[in-house]
Amino acid sequence: MNNDEANSQFKNLQNELIKFLNNRAEAFPAQAEPINTIINELNSASLPDFLPEPLRLPGCRHLPAALEMAQGGPMSELANVFAAFEPCMRWIRTEHYREKLGDEYMDNYCYTNVLGYDALISHDRVIATFFIIGSGRHYPRHHHEAEEIYFPFGGDTLWSQDDKPATLRPAAEPIHNTPWLPHEITTQTTPLFTFCVWISPGPIQLAQLVE
Repeated sequence: MNNDEANSQFKNLQNELIKFLNNRAEAFPAQAEPINTIINELNSASLPDFLPEPLRLPGCRHLPAALEMAQGGPMSELANVFAAFEPCMRWIRTEHYREKLGDEYMDNYCYTNVLGYDALISHDRVIATFFIIGSGRHYPRHHHEAEEIYFPFGGDTLWSQDDKPATLRPAAEPIHNTPWLPHEITTQTTPLFTFCVWISPGPIQLAQLVE
């Protein structure tokens, strides 16, 4: 993909993200403040002259099923514009998880940051990311100082916060993790594919597993 094509596809993704988030802020006013923070950052974002080198990881093999799952749902257009731009993206993992979660887990998940660290557009306080976990996986209890909101594209993932029972959540409904709230994720028969926003009070500190 040449620079002109990349810029055009990124503009499509940027516009669709802003449209989607504006809709979510209106539909879920309790989450409007953090959502609007990300909207403001996306509004001012532009691609650097030189994009980070694209990178795919083993967990990307779940992407076709994830994109198919999103079709027909409330986030299908966002999934489509993401898919068009995805060849330019750099997929990464939280590498300090490997010691406790093992190689198999690490090979079945990854994420790609539009904003944030190791991202298309560097930011030291906010993250806007697309995240995948393969089916039949458990992302164990963890927490972080950042405020975080997931917007799943669909599927049968179970979401748990604090000591409450794990529940299914509808596509496009926000799962809001306030600072230091312990939470965990269990995928079942479908992969998890979600857009996620993250707002830190200061420089980004990655999530830590809760013992």
